[in-house]
Amino acid sequence: SSSSDASQVERAYREIKAGIVDGRYRPGAPLSEVMLARAHRMSRTPVREGLTRLWQEQYLDRVTGHGYFVARVTVQLIHETFDVRRVLEGAAAAWAAERATDEEIAQLRHLASLPQTIPADARHRRSDATAEYRDAEAANVRFHLAIAAAARNTLAMELIDRCLAKVDRFMSLGVHFGPFQQGATEAHLAIVHAIERRDPIAARTRMEEHLDRGSRLMKEALLRGQLTY
Repeated sequence: SSSSDASQVERAYREIKAGIVDGRYRPGAPLSEVMLARAHRMSRTPVREGLTRLWQEQYLDRVTGHGYFVARVTVQLIHETFDVRRVLEGAAAAWAAERATDEEIAQLRHLASLPQTIPADARHRRSDATAEYRDAEAANVRFHLAIAAAARNTLAMELIDRCLAKVDRFMSLGVHFGPFQQGATEAHLAIVHAIERRDPIAARTRMEEHLDRGSRLMKEALLRGQLTY
């Protein structure tokens, strides 16, 4: 049936995407339909459609005659993503200053603090670091989406969600989350404070500053070779 076909395509898309995001499929690695169909125990048709969708979303590059490869993260891609986040999330913070309820503001204050991770030199296993990074990154996403929700614009929220998924992928390719966390809680609290004061201009400005710092740190990580394996 077409509904089960659609759910197979959805499963192929989600599973392959998860493999890219969590780094099992490395940047530059070729992805063949045959290999993926076998690995994910499904036929090639849903795999092919899942790959097309991931290519459209820029998770994959396509080379004529050679098929699909996991996209490499480029400075340009980081730049574009943060430029769009700056516009959308700056606006969302301003709208939230006008529209957020007191309950939402209390929730934002609660979400503003990111869990602190153990410094790299005190870590014993990389898996500990990865799990901690995941927690911190998930908390960061919750904060940014909560501001988007308080802005009362469903489309803006969807687009912000898509941008955050891209950033999550950049991070999962090996950026050390430490530098992003230092100062993130303070930056988040400054944004919440402006929203609480019902000051849309300050809310937008604090958000833009926060994202500009994130963009700069991520580009520096890429240039230092911390992003691509």
